[in-house]
Amino acid sequence: MFLFDVDENRKALMLRAMRAVAEADGEITPKERALLEVSRDALRLGPTSIEDLPRFSTEEATGPDGERIVQAMILMAIMDGTASKEEAELVKSVAERAGVSDARVENLRQLAEGRVRWMRFDLTRRGYAREELTRTAKEEGLVGVYRTFGPLLGLARDPEVTRKYIAFGEYPKGTVARAYFDLITQNDLSFPGEAGGIAERGMWHDMLHVAGGYPTDPIGEAEVVAFMAGFRKEDPFFWLFTVALQFQVGLVISPFAPGVPDQSDPRRFVLHHKRGSLVSCDLSTEWRFEEEWDADLESVRRRLNVLPVESVSL
Repeated sequence: MFLFDVDENRKALMLRAMRAVAEADGEITPKERALLEVSRDALRLGPTSIEDLPRFSTEEATGPDGERIVQAMILMAIMDGTASKEEAELVKSVAERAGVSDARVENLRQLAEGRVRWMRFDLTRRGYAREELTRTAKEEGLVGVYRTFGPLLGLARDPEVTRKYIAFGEYPKGTVARAYFDLITQNDLSFPGEAGGIAERGMWHDMLHVAGGYPTDPIGEAEVVAFMAGFRKEDPFFWLFTVALQFQVGLVISPFAPGVPDQSDPRRFVLHHKRGSLVSCDLSTEWRFEEEWDADLESVRRRLNVLPVESVSL
């Protein structure tokens, strides 16, 4: 899913709606302007002047692509690191007019009103950790839950599993296994089975870093999640929203990374989201990386259509 893939007749409307959000609290900040400009490019609207766009009216919100227009407005509302009540109210009125039911509309209102704990609770209730906990409990019982989540809490260790991945250091450079080994060791991360390490069934996130060549610093984390939102089949906007909260607003949403404000460059954020939308499958659920540890990483990238960043255009 690429957020800006909308009907040709709705592209200018999306940009106008985003500008209305940026202006709702009185001024367009530099980050908001940057997102408007890259959105204009992603929508392929040519050299359109942001200032010359006709004013947006909520009456125009009915029609196709309402959900994506509302989501783009939500993203705009938090891109400058804050959310105002005026922005949240505008988004809510457009969602109601368009008949869009998206929980992030309420989350935005919670953020604007300072009810951050409620927002975090709601996101956690619907987030990946809950899904994984429920799935693990159903498939493997309490033993599986302990084996999966215990290492993250420093409670469970499995030296045999750890030895398997340490041995990846013996693979040739350029293989998938060696790239994973280098990611973990060069960034002082923990292998599965070690205290603080993620369980094997949760390795897919680290493998997205491998597939896309993303670093593990805050900027790299922001970009790899934007990348993931491009190919994720189930609720991709959840990831765009939460990563903007974590690395633009600076809130701790994921327990696996600190909240660091002002880390997202809007152009790179959208570019990596576009890159993910070009991938041939959902890498988080459909890529069987464990079956090709000895494969050449560049060949795997070509097969999955993980394009070099420099070849992706908006």
